[in-house]
Amino acid sequence: MEQAHLTAVLGFPLFAALSDEARGRLQAEGFVQSQPVDAILFEQGQGAQFLHVILSGSVALVGSAAATEASVDVPADAQSRVVVDREAIIEIFGAGDVVTIAAVLLNLPYMMSARTIAPSRIAYLPAPLIRSFLDNEASFAKAVAMKLAKHWRLLSRQLKDQKLRSGTQRLGGYLLSLSDGRMNGAATIDLPVDRRTLASWLGMSAENLSRSLAQLKSIGVHVSGRHTQIDDIARVRSFCLEDDLR
Repeated sequence: MEQAHLTAVLGFPLFAALSDEARGRLQAEGFVQSQPVDAILFEQGQGAQFLHVILSGSVALVGSAAATEASVDVPADAQSRVVVDREAIIEIFGAGDVVTIAAVLLNLPYMMSARTIAPSRIAYLPAPLIRSFLDNEASFAKAVAMKLAKHWRLLSRQLKDQKLRSGTQRLGGYLLSLSDGRMNGAATIDLPVDRRTLASWLGMSAENLSRSLAQLKSIGVHVSGRHTQIDDIARVRSFCLEDDLR
């Protein structure tokens, strides 16, 4: 247990107004672990045992589904099929975020798996403890409502983008989100994730991501590895149909 880091959790907005008794229980019952890249925090379908609080690093929520496709190794009339697993990154969370609080509060299985995509330090808070805070700590219940509202708005924004913007526009919008809120001028940024992870997060294939990068180059977006140069933010904003509603 890393008690100093567990104490730091109490400074997060979700836990800052807990009563002294609740703060003591959190420190007594929670624990912190350091995780390497690609560590699995939990699996899709597993019962929600902990609320995971990210102290440092990054965690991807990964959804998976089984698909079937015809096997090429058998005659077509045999109608043999093989199961192929598909997965996609649904969201990426960073330091200060909590992971899948809804499953913990509802005492339901996780809808997605969680995997670290950078070396991370994670606080594990037992699910029954969190549910007891919801029942007995009014300030915590209010903070949870605000957290869930923000998550709902984030997911609504992603759904809107998926339906109304092309993959290239979504990619450009993501790059703009890394430019510190600037509305015009140039920007130099570094991608926090690799291209394979970025493609999955944006709902694109690796090939489509490459084509989108080529399209963005024509409007002054130059990507080399993780380094990105945007010549004219206003031009990219216009191309991506940015409306600033977040």
